[in-house]
Amino acid sequence: MTITLTPADWLALFTHFLSLSLLAVGGAIATAPDMHRYLVGARGWLSDGQFSASIALAQAAPGPNVLFVGLVGWNVGLNAGGGPAGGPRAYALALGGVAVGFVFYMLCAALGITALL
Repeated sequence: MTITLTPADWLALFTHFLSLSLLAVGGAIATAPDMHRYLVGARGWLSDGQFSASIALAQAAPGPNVLFVGLVGWNVGLNAGGGPAGGPRAYALALGGVAVGFVFYMLCAALGITALL
């Protein structure tokens, strides 16, 4: 799957993950349905299989369940670079996707910011 992401799209992904981090009261996995709606349904940046594989891999790996957010970001970045055949540029964008997905998703928790419900 090949997609084109503009800087505005990366910013939209950042702000969406940042807003989801405020709602992650039940853990990161509780926000998975909205991530699926946004990334697969609304934007078409991931296929259903890529999203499901990201969650399955993170659940099978040892460590926190929040790892799926980084894997989702990796897949978005990899798709933006033309997939694995895109070479070094694709993998650089995939690392950028991890940063946008995981690092910014965890930003609110790291700063101690919580949602005012």
